[in-house]
Amino acid sequence: MILSRIKWSAVAVLVLILTALFLIWALLYYHGKAITAQDSVKELQNQTTSQAAIISSQAFNFQHANEIASTAQQYAATITGNTQEKEIEYRTILKNQPTCSLAVPADIAGRLLDYTNRLHSGATHPDTGQPGSAGTGIYCLSFSFIKT
Repeated sequence: MILSRIKWSAVAVLVLILTALFLIWALLYYHGKAITAQDSVKELQNQTTSQAAIISSQAFNFQHANEIASTAQQYAATITGNTQEKEIEYRTILKNQPTCSLAVPADIAGRLLDYTNRLHSGATHPDTGQPGSAGTGIYCLSFSFIKT
């Protein structure tokens, strides 16, 4: 009987020791897993924070680009409106002015003719049969056909 008591008590102590060892092992195992999970959570939070910063920066850049595009569109609309106003004004003037059918106004045409005559007289020899000293005979002949 004593032997059976020792065996049962030894078995009970052994079971208690094994249970304690199992509990200690389980505690250490799951504690390690919890630390690993915490590190993973911290890393994911850091990634989320950096991604949020990138997204907010991109949103700011998009908003800024949209503002620039809106301003450019308004500017283009203003320019188009001003151009159309000028075009309407010019068309009205052209309809009302009888001299507007000329390609160049008379005073400008007169000044252009005087300028051309001065160029012609400086580039050709007084005797049109003689070539000018400034160029070849062909050059002078081309100006000799201009009548003033």
